[in-house]
Amino acid sequence: MQVTATDPQTAPREVPVYGIRGDYQRPDTTMTLREGLAEYYRVNPGLSDPATATNPKSVEFFHNHDCTHVVFGTHTGPLDEGVNDMLTLFGVQLTAGDYLRGFLATDEATEISKLYANRSFFRLFWRTLKLSPKAWRMTRKMKKKWPWHPPASFMDRPLRELREEFGIELFRPNEELNIREPA
Repeated sequence: MQVTATDPQTAPREVPVYGIRGDYQRPDTTMTLREGLAEYYRVNPGLSDPATATNPKSVEFFHNHDCTHVVFGTHTGPLDEGVNDMLTLFGVQLTAGDYLRGFLATDEATEISKLYANRSFFRLFWRTLKLSPKAWRMTRKMKKKWPWHPPASFMDRPLRELREEFGIELFRPNEELNIREPA
C-alpha cells in the first residue's frame, strides 16, 4: 500500500506503509483524540459508531474500545483487531473478564463473533499469538496503563502528547510479520 507522507523538509513523496489508514496511526500526529476518533470512523466505514448506537452498553464499550484503537494506532483489519485486544488486555486498566463481559453485553457481539467463526480464525489466532510477546513487551515499557474510561479532558489533547505521557509505542502487525494483505 502506498501512502503520501508529508515530510517538512521535502515535497510530499510516496512511501510504502503497511496498514496505514489515517493520520491517527502516525506517531508524530498532532491530531487530538477527538479528531483521531472522527478520522477512525471516517476511514473505517461500517463500524458501530457509538454516536448512532441505541444500546447504552454498546455505546460505552465501543467508545472505549475505539479510543484504544486510536491511541495505540491500530485499524480494524483482523490482525490489528487481535493485536489491539492484546494491547488492551496488557496495557489498559481493565481485567480480561470485564473486557469480555463488556463485549458480550453489546448488540454487536453475536454479529462480530460470526465473522471470526470460520477456518480463518485459526490462522488469525496463530498470527496474533506470534505477536503477543512484542505486545506484552511494549505494554511493559509503558509509563502507566491507559484508562479504559478515558476522561473527557483527554478528548482534546493531542495523540502525540497522550502517547508520550503513557509511553505508548506504535507498531504495525502486518509490517512486523511482513504480510502484504489488504489493510
